[in-house]
Amino acid sequence: MKKHPNVVFIFADEWRAQSTGYNGDPNCETPVLDGLSRSSINVTHAVSGCPVCCPYRASLMTGQYPLTHGVYINDVELNPDCASIARVFGEKGYDTAYIGKWHLHGSPDGSYGRRTSVVPRKHQLGFDYWKSFECTHNYNDSTYFFNDDPTPRKWEGYDAFSQSLDAAKYIQDHAGTETPFLMMLSWGPPHFPLHTAPEKYRKRYEHREIALRPNVPPELRDKATEDMRGYYAHIAALDDCLKIVLDAIRTAGIEQDTILVFTSDHGDMRLCQGLETKLFPWDESIRVPFLLRWPKLHGNTGRELSIPLDAPDIMPTLLALCRLPVPPTAEGRDWSAYIRNERQPDGSESALLTMPAEFSEIRRNGMKAYRGLRTLRHTYVRNSDGPWLLYDNENDPYQMTNLVGHPQHADTQMELEVRLQKRLAELGDQFLEGRLYLERDGLIHYYETGIPCSKHWVDPWQRGYGA
Repeated sequence: MKKHPNVVFIFADEWRAQSTGYNGDPNCETPVLDGLSRSSINVTHAVSGCPVCCPYRASLMTGQYPLTHGVYINDVELNPDCASIARVFGEKGYDTAYIGKWHLHGSPDGSYGRRTSVVPRKHQLGFDYWKSFECTHNYNDSTYFFNDDPTPRKWEGYDAFSQSLDAAKYIQDHAGTETPFLMMLSWGPPHFPLHTAPEKYRKRYEHREIALRPNVPPELRDKATEDMRGYYAHIAALDDCLKIVLDAIRTAGIEQDTILVFTSDHGDMRLCQGLETKLFPWDESIRVPFLLRWPKLHGNTGRELSIPLDAPDIMPTLLALCRLPVPPTAEGRDWSAYIRNERQPDGSESALLTMPAEFSEIRRNGMKAYRGLRTLRHTYVRNSDGPWLLYDNENDPYQMTNLVGHPQHADTQMELEVRLQKRLAELGDQFLEGRLYLERDGLIHYYETGIPCSKHWVDPWQRGYGA
């Protein structure tokens, strides 16, 4: 009997919480995921507080917020000497493994120069078994590197399948040992390009009617329909990939003693609010699926848990669940008492939303850096001009009525502003102009920070106050 549980952490790229069968999306073909949800703790309000790839991954590895670990735009190198999740688990006797997309070595040239390069062993942050690559979105022709071998190798076929098979083998090889393991599996899809899933999955959606979310503007619904066909095809393929890993855990006989997490690094707007991809503070961008299954803790019966768990919270929460100490460098919240059903949320909980500097889609849409809170009920966001967004997500789940400046909601707006300022003060976040952070950290030359504004986003519903 192992003293501590195994941890299998699976995360996709750009899979929003709303696009899951168990959350009611009628377009999804995800029987494996939906079955997992019925036997898992479903963290219904999990978010990606800085909803873009590299900042999430750096927070996952360190338990820190973006302005602390320094990766607040894409392709910034994470400090290789950080107290990473692999090092912390490894120091307590765990074997550690990472398989799939990495995106933490960064490209200091600011132009993606390292995305296909080998990642030095030191920059693999202490994982014993590392079969990964920096970044690619060519899922049918992708390479990886293994540990300290600089020879590029090819994943066979659609890479998520090969990665899942490798994860299954790792599980089988380590299940019978007395040493617990932490294994992380990082899939590239359903991140765009959207129409590159294996043919049999694309054919399922080729001519299918798609039920779009109401907050997709009418003039964009045809394009959104076509895009979502590809998005759902990727998701259907990943559901079969998930089965490979779940079968390996079951066959190895370690379900009871394994904490399994399924989640995503951030969501995807897919033309909701008239916006592409991520980086934005709306729910399609920030909310992520988060299922945690540990039969030894909660049996085979699932339950919903409404806590706003964020990326910096993952490391301290997993360590605490495993009865391991949390390093003092971690800033995230330990939610383990809630997961163990020892405490219940009271509605005062919130996640910090942060976009410290303008880059990529934020610049393209003429927006500014922002800070905000996602509580169990409200979304509140401000930028350097002042309060920007306020939504009552219970009464307005598609966020189509901005309440900023509305007299009837003035007390709520003020309360959330006070709470936000308190959170920023606790973190020492001065909320400077984005350009000042970029200049301070030598990042002003990065390509994505210079993308020109091609349009100024306007609330497509024009129902807001101050919109």
